[in-house]
Parts: sequence; structure tokens; C-alpha cells
Amino acid sequence: MPTYLRAQVVAQCENTKRTYADFQGSIQYGFKVLGGSLIMGTISDAGNAVNGQVKDASTLGVGLGLAGLASSTQFLQFNAAGGSPRSIPANTPVTIKISLPTEVLSVLSGVEIGTFTGLHTVAADWPLLGLLGPGHDAGYEATIVPIYNATNIAGVISGSGEVEITLTPSQIYNGIYVKVSGNLLSVALSTKLFHAYIMETTTDKIDCDEVIDVLSGVQPTVIGGVLNATGKVTDPFNSIDSDKDSYALMDVGVSVLNKIYLTAIFNKPSQPGDSVSIILGKPGGGLLDLNLLTGFTIQPYLNGVKAGDAFDNTGTFLNLRLFPGSTDKYILTFPISEVYDRLEITTGGLAGVLGSLQIYDIKRKLAKPRTLIDPIAEDARTICQGETTTFSINNPQSCTEYKWYDAETGGNLLHTGENYTPPSSLLAGDYSYYVQGSRTYCVTGVSERLRVKLKVNPLPPLDVPGTTICSGATAALAVSNSDIAQYTYNWYAASNGVTPFNTGATYTTPALNANTTYYAEAINTLTGCKNVGGRKAVLVNVKPIAVVNPIIGVNTICEGTTTTLTNDNPSGIWSSSDAAIATIDPTGKVIAITAGSTVISYTVADDATYCGKKVDFNLTVNPQPNLTLEPDPGICEGLSTTKIAYANPVFDPIIYSITWVAGPISNVSNQALPANEITINVPSNTPVAVYQGVLTIKNANGCERAIPFSFRVKLVPHKPTVSIN
Repeated sequence: MPTYLRAQVVAQCENTKRTYADFQGSIQYGFKVLGGSLIMGTISDAGNAVNGQVKDASTLGVGLGLAGLASSTQFLQFNAAGGSPRSIPANTPVTIKISLPTEVLSVLSGVEIGTFTGLHTVAADWPLLGLLGPGHDAGYEATIVPIYNATNIAGVISGSGEVEITLTPSQIYNGIYVKVSGNLLSVALSTKLFHAYIMETTTDKIDCDEVIDVLSGVQPTVIGGVLNATGKVTDPFNSIDSDKDSYALMDVGVSVLNKIYLTAIFNKPSQPGDSVSIILGKPGGGLLDLNLLTGFTIQPYLNGVKAGDAFDNTGTFLNLRLFPGSTDKYILTFPISEVYDRLEITTGGLAGVLGSLQIYDIKRKLAKPRTLIDPIAEDARTICQGETTTFSINNPQSCTEYKWYDAETGGNLLHTGENYTPPSSLLAGDYSYYVQGSRTYCVTGVSERLRVKLKVNPLPPLDVPGTTICSGATAALAVSNSDIAQYTYNWYAASNGVTPFNTGATYTTPALNANTTYYAEAINTLTGCKNVGGRKAVLVNVKPIAVVNPIIGVNTICEGTTTTLTNDNPSGIWSSSDAAIATIDPTGKVIAITAGSTVISYTVADDATYCGKKVDFNLTVNPQPNLTLEPDPGICEGLSTTKIAYANPVFDPIIYSITWVAGPISNVSNQALPANEITINVPSNTPVAVYQGVLTIKNANGCERAIPFSFRVKLVPHKPTVSIN
């Protein structure tokens, strides 16, 4: 970008506005010719040049006369508050708007423009050339510095009509002056002076894109040595007013070789990419297309210098279409990539051009923001709930703020900046956001709003309960409510694992001996969205098994006997698998009920820390032997040996013992049990009596039975003594 363009881009970001000259003074010189005629310079409506109204102008003129003998000079001064003149620093540009009619174009030597200081009033008679008689003046004079005069003014004025001329004085000045003088030709001179202004910073908000002024006129041709400036622009300010039905008429006139121009001057320079819209029509209505616009050009300017190439009917950027709701108005729109502060519309200059054209409106708009390279593509994005995305302006402009809203018009301001990231807390649904550019320091400098779309897809639910197992066991894990067809489930060994080790709604672990965490995720195969909160940790809590050592005690007892079993873990509970064979009480005491086998168990229950454990103890209850003694065993007094018969021996008694409660009969211990009868030895002197004994029999399992019995020593009758006398 050229240096002057870069400077203007920066200047666009500064808040500047026009300061108009607000005080004027004038002076007219004249003379009398022979016969008494008075030739004077004239100024009419002088106050119009300092009233701040861009349409109004004063008129400076001189009649026919000799060179330099009649003139009109108007001084436009910048005053400070209170009315004292301001001293404008050197090198401060100052611009005047002036209009020159056709007849002046040939005699530009009669126009002079410069700066002044020390403006003051005078009242005096001025003798001019002596012989011609006195002229009279009552007005102002000042110290002047000419800048444009006969040697250089032709370089800045190229046509008839309104023009702006910008001077950059090299000295301090109070204002600017315009002088119109008589000339050697028989041409009366007349020019209009509209205003003078400088640009100054301000704290006021301004309408940056407002067309603040309009210039119009004709760029003439020379035909046969004669200057031809036919053609005109009628009602030029209608092209920038608020009336949608009023228009400026650009009419080439009888010479189509002339060019008619209409220049719209904007309040501030544009930014690259700002767009222009021009509403135009053809007098009398009818079809208007780009092919008819031969000789119609639009040239952007910046500070009087062309800003890029002109646009014409061959431009690829031009877009001509019917104005909405109209059948005879057309809107021409196009972006301009260069920085510019005015647009010059010209028509004519070629044979066969459109003879006249209606200009209804000229507007400038900020470039419509876009978030994609393609300006007509729709930015519609899809994310999953809990995620977000960032919309970024792809064509950002300097001196421009970008504001994001939730509605196409009005709405809530969500964010200011080139990038907007919607909140990640959005619920599932469809959202639209609208971004609008607004120019810094501007009142109404806004662009169209661009719509971007965001679709937030819901996340699949995922509920995988953890579980607790005992060490060495497997765990069956399952997704709850896993009946939605488009969901898939992946299982990972780590939260950041890359490859799932299992896919499906269930997973059975291997035998585990320590706490293990798995990570599950649900994926909606239609949207790619994963479950809320990322991968879900599924804990398999592995509890150690309680330490329960083997049961201590004998594992074979005889029926009818007891034994006590023990375990070194005090927390367990005793139980018997068959209480009809043997029972066990809480202390571990076993009571053998009948012969058979049972399992005595010691069970430690689960608690918060350990898994329970049961240990078993196989217990065999052996049967007791038995037999039936013959009734009333005994022996006669004086005998020493007898036998006690028995019958029905069961469960293999093989050992017997006899214990006597009292008496002289000796006990017998652990003798082999003879078949059918047991021998009892009785001392011969054993008194007659009934003796109580206990027969204890044992079998090979060590089981024994005690059988009480009574043993009688019987009295033997005395032999009769027979006396034979």
C-alpha cells in the first residue's frame, strides 16, 4: 500500500471532522471608463461562504474590462471562540469548494487563490490609473500569499462546475482568499465560493460514511478550436438526500463527447473492502443493464489522487440488479479494495453513450464481515455438547469493531472482537449468531450482519456401575440402558488410551487380585459425539479374602461323644452340614448324635475390608459297639469260675473290660472279647450278694459302650445233716 494510503488508513482511525471558516470579508476594485461608466468587481451573498451549509455559496464577479482594473476578493477566516482570528499552523491543509462557469475556463488567469493574515477593515478612495478616474472601495485588506494564480491554477481545474481545491500553505495563516480579476478579453468573469475548511480532531461522534458534499459539472471538449461544455447535472444533492424518489439528473447534452461528473464526498476515508451502492435509473423508465452503461465510470479518489482503477460496465465486481420493490430503479453494488474519500461518477465522452442517467442515492457501507474465504458461503458448524468452536473474522478492517449478537436485528450483545467463542455450556440445539462491523468514532457506520450457525448435538448418556469383587474373582461390567442402536461403547485400560481393548456394552474382567480401573466411552455413530464428561472411570474394587486358617481338632469321633474344634480367627460362626449326625455350638463343641459323616464349617462373613471365607472340616461319627447279655448272670457260692453268655454283637466289639462297683471280684481291663460268652473269675470266698458291674466293649475304631449289669453270688443250701440214731 502506498505511503499516503497507509497514512489515510491511520487517519481513518482518528476522530476528525471539518472546521469551516466562519468569518468573511471582501474587497472590490473598480474604475470609470470614458463616458462615465463604472466597472466594478461584485460580491453577492457573501455570508453564504461562511454559514456552514455546503449547498450555499457567495458569488464573485467582474464585468468586461481592462486587465486587472476590476476585481473581487473574498476572505474566509477561521475564528476562535470570542471572534478573534485563529493562527493556523503552517503545513495545515485547507480546502475550498469553488465553482467556475464555462466562460471562465478560457481565462483562468483571472482567478487567484492564496492565504492571508492580518485581515482588517479599510475605507478609502483608490485612484486607478489616474486618467481613468477614481474607483471607490470600502471593505477589507490583508497580507496575502498567493498560491494558485495564472501560472499554476489550470493544473487543478479541469472542468466547469464545483471543484474542491486543497492547499498546504508553508506559512501560518488566518484563512484563505479567492480573487477574481478582469482580463484582456471581452469576457465577464463570475465564480461561486462555497466554503473553506480544515480537518481537526474532535471528541464528537460523526457519521463516517455520510456523503457530506456533492460536486458536479462538466469536463468539456474542444471542437473546432471552440471550448464545448454542454451538458449539466441537475439537482445534484438529490443523490444524497433521504427522499427515495428524488434524483440527480446527469445529462450529457448535445455533445456526447463531453463528460458529466457527479462526485460524492464522504465524511471520512473508507477502509479497504468497503462497499458502494448506487441507485440509478433511466429517464422514462425501461430496461437498464450494464451494456447500456458505456461511458459510465466510477473513479475512487483519495485526497484528489485516484485510488485504484475506475469501475465501468466491464468490471467483474459490478452487480446491477433491480432495486427491491421497483420496476424502473436499479441498484449497482461493488466493493472497493482501495482507501478513498470520494467517488466521481462520470458519463459521456463516447459516441452512442446513454444520454442521461438518474442518480437516486449513493451509499457507502462497511464490508460485510465474513468468517470464510468464500463471501457467499454459509458458515454452519456442528459440535458436540460441552465443546466449542471459534468464529473468526476472515476480512477484518482497521478502525473497526466487530460485535456479535444473538439476533439479526437488535438482540443482545454477546461479545466484541474479531473472534467469538460461544460458551461450552450450551445445551443441545441450533443456535445462530450475527456479527456486525462498526467503524470507530462513527455514529451509524455499521455493516450488514453476517449470520453464522452452530448446531450443538447432544452427548450420549453413559452409566457403567462399578463393582466389588473378592481377590481372585472376575467382574462382569455392563452399560446401563444400552439399547440405543446408534451408540457404540469402547473400553480402555487408561483414560488417555488410544486403542480400545474391548468394544461392546459388556465386559468380563480376568481374575483380579488388586483394585483395577477401566475407562468406558459411549459414541453416537451418527454425530461422533462422545458421552458427557469424557471417558467414564469404572472401578472394580478388589477386597482381600479374610485370613481363616484350617480348623483344629479331631475329625473322627464316636456317636454319643463330644469334642471341641477351634480356629484362630475369632470372628467366624460354626455350622454342621448335617445336624442329625453331629451338632456344634458357638464355642466349637461338637456333639456326635449318630454314626455318619458331616462337614463342620467355620465361616467368617464379609466386612468393609475383607471378603469372607469358609473353611470346612470333615467329621466322621463312628457307631458304638453293642451286644445283649443273657439275663441274670451269676455263680453259686463257693465256685470260682462262671461264664456270662451274650448275643447280638453289633459294630464289631473286640475288646471288653469289666469294672465292679464294689466287692472282691477283680476288674478286667481290655481283654479280647471271646465269642458268645465272657468268663468271670470269682474268688471262692466271695460272699453271697448281688454285685454291680459295668461291661465296657470297644471296637476297632475305639468306640466303646458301657453296659451295666448285676452279678449274683448265690447261696448254696447247706447239706442236711442226717442223724441216724
